[in-house]
Amino acid sequence: MITKSTRGYLGYLLPIYFDADPQSPLFAALSATALAAFSSKPGRKTLMYNAQKMYLNAVAMIQKAVADPVEAKRDATIVSVLLLGLYETVTCTESNLPTWGQHIDGAVALVKYRGDDLFRSPLGARIFYWVRAQMVVNQITRCQPVQQLAGIAEGWKGPLSNPEGGAMSLLVVLSMQIPTLRATAKELLQRPMNMDTAAEIVDLMFEAQRVDREFAAWTLNIPDDWKYTIVGMIQDMDNPATAQYYPGPLHGYHDLWAANIWNNYRSNRIFCQMIILNCLERLIPSWERTSTNEYCSTIVTLQTLVDHVCSSVPFHLGFPDSFYVPIGSGVPNNSQTLAMDDLESPLHKPDRTPRSKNVVSMGGFFLTWQLHVAFNTVPIPEAQRIWLNNRLRYIGNVCGINQATVLADQGLVSLAMGRSLERARGLTLCDFAPPRDLEWERTGGLIWRQLLRQAGYSDNYGDESLYD
Repeated sequence: MITKSTRGYLGYLLPIYFDADPQSPLFAALSATALAAFSSKPGRKTLMYNAQKMYLNAVAMIQKAVADPVEAKRDATIVSVLLLGLYETVTCTESNLPTWGQHIDGAVALVKYRGDDLFRSPLGARIFYWVRAQMVVNQITRCQPVQQLAGIAEGWKGPLSNPEGGAMSLLVVLSMQIPTLRATAKELLQRPMNMDTAAEIVDLMFEAQRVDREFAAWTLNIPDDWKYTIVGMIQDMDNPATAQYYPGPLHGYHDLWAANIWNNYRSNRIFCQMIILNCLERLIPSWERTSTNEYCSTIVTLQTLVDHVCSSVPFHLGFPDSFYVPIGSGVPNNSQTLAMDDLESPLHKPDRTPRSKNVVSMGGFFLTWQLHVAFNTVPIPEAQRIWLNNRLRYIGNVCGINQATVLADQGLVSLAMGRSLERARGLTLCDFAPPRDLEWERTGGLIWRQLLRQAGYSDNYGDESLYD
């Protein structure tokens, strides 16, 4: 059984903050981030000017700190860099979208400089595991393999005695395989097709299947209080561009951290399954795909994963007051029709009052990446993509996460462009849409089944309901 991990975001910040000098880079970075977050609220836009000034001050102070051999080894210096990454998420614009990744690169460089020294205290170890989680997402986005980490026992896996422990840490370790898969797929799937390329594609698909199995197995060993329950059912949706809920089950979780971990799991499996789908698209003639078990089971799995992300969204963004009603007191006053026996999750244990705006904002922060991944999943229907983009827009407007607004703006362009043109131009995060090769479809495409069977490929594991 996996042990519980510490639940929280930047849980190591307070002890470092209380020990830091008021003139330190940490104070400047935290002030910049806090002012930026406050400036997103109505009537507070003037705070952004002060946030930008404090940000520039923090950058200058951090540059000075990392040039000092002593200051560069302080926990507060790494945390300052991570806070600048959070600042970029809150203030994101189209032009500086990649800047977050540059700050994560800086934090990674400091971890490499520190080496095993970082693990002399539980606090330093927790910082390491948080940098690692951010680094993996950064490498997934870039389609670049995770680089080896010398100087630390077990490399990026960290020492065997992981103080963070738990489901989240193991999930991150598994996800370190995703960047390599994506880097391989990005190059391999664009090659001209021949028998050698086809054999490599089958090997890649088989490896993606292996990694996906590891993710699926992860769900079988998590603690009971990480699991979720079904608290209701949305029957229909009038307008995906404005609806709060997507048709299907509503999930209730123990807390936001557990919900976030589940959606990280789903996002990672989406990346695996999209690579499998792209490989099948490259191997199987277009007219034969929808009649093959391998292709159809992958489509079903991807749709299920995205549906489960949608089911978690109301929990992340806070159930409305009308959801917190005693059993038998009537159906919530909502535009959607609900059919449910019990609106109260035994895990969530709501107090029949709305969650604070701060908690909802944190839920929106967690959801931004996960909704972006779900939106870019190829097989889902257009209405679902519109709804996912609508939720990103909501997070940007209500939670003050500008990165969500930028991604929603990009989503509108993608929706207007249409799926075919979007895929042809390579604009989809999860998709390495291979070019169509008519010559291969006429010749080599006739033996694709033999290639799959020779590699031992199996499609009998793909339904997420077996594990989630």
